[in-house]
Amino acid sequence: MPPNPAPGINPVALTYTPPLQRRSTSPAPSPSGSTAASIPHPEPISSKVYHIAGLLVTVYGLEELTPSCTDVAVLWLLHPRLQTQECMAPFAAHIIAFDQRNHGSREVSAIANEAWRGGNENHAQDMFGCFQGTAADTSQLIDYLPGYVFPRGDGDHSDPRRITGPHIALGISLGGHAAWQCVLHDPRVSAAIVTIGCPDYERLMTDRARLSKRKSWLDGNGAHFIGSADFPASLADGVRRWDPAGLVFGALRDGSGGRAKGHEHETDPPLTEREIAALQPVLARHFANKRILCLSGGADRLVPYKHAEPFMTWLKAATAPGTGFFEHGGLYLQDVVLPGVGHDVPPKMDRGTGSACPPTGMC
Repeated sequence: MPPNPAPGINPVALTYTPPLQRRSTSPAPSPSGSTAASIPHPEPISSKVYHIAGLLVTVYGLEELTPSCTDVAVLWLLHPRLQTQECMAPFAAHIIAFDQRNHGSREVSAIANEAWRGGNENHAQDMFGCFQGTAADTSQLIDYLPGYVFPRGDGDHSDPRRITGPHIALGISLGGHAAWQCVLHDPRVSAAIVTIGCPDYERLMTDRARLSKRKSWLDGNGAHFIGSADFPASLADGVRRWDPAGLVFGALRDGSGGRAKGHEHETDPPLTEREIAALQPVLARHFANKRILCLSGGADRLVPYKHAEPFMTWLKAATAPGTGFFEHGGLYLQDVVLPGVGHDVPPKMDRGTGSACPPTGMC
């Protein structure tokens, strides 16, 4: 079974019916094998495109703000690989989207968006650089967006509205990978809804290399894949700094000096005081007081949950009430795996996204 869906398949294609199409009462087959009846396409809301820091940014819902609204929260919509910001418009209507690097209006190389089986020899580097760059773009847009949508002015022309937060990242597939990095690395992003994304890039790509029969994996049964031309040492260093599992498990290796690579998630033997001391500042800096909802498909073949599970299980144990060493860190973590769902976003997955929103009344 190929690890990737056909090029160009849109994971959100069946989440909503096309505009003006009546809802079907029977499930529709998805490109990845799961079935789900689509949600009726929502009524369109206002949108305006801004050119900010070299990016075309679509802001939804400005005209719907009431005159009494002064504090505004922002939901950042991060689209899947091989798609563009337009596919996120129904989510905005149900509020800000922009094309990820090398997608849509920003595309400079079509092959760089493909996987190994699509002919891209630099798949691992290209994909990580794309979504890590998208997280950096989101942080930059948080800096500059207020000056475009709510320029304050003076006197009678002053605009009382302002973006106070919370900032929430909702990402799907490639956008889900980016949403993880947004919430962990920008203190202004207080919540993330990670949909069919993965927090362990190294584990995901190592298995994808196996399925793609890359020579770098076949030589040594994967033992030499990290550091090979398919996953260079410079990429491994970047994953160690930015990837959720890379951050945590890298600190765990630094703090223990003895846990074997790939086995950091194991709880036997238990964490030592030295390991906990190494982990505490990492979790406090990147996970404290965050809200993270992870939505995964149990039948997803492109981003299988089995690659996220070791990290997610470890993180849930670290924050478990009464037993976790980070139980008082303020992390709200919800990990939902939907049986039978492939690499797409059926309506039941979309309806669950509200639980990650901070309880501020602005979400």
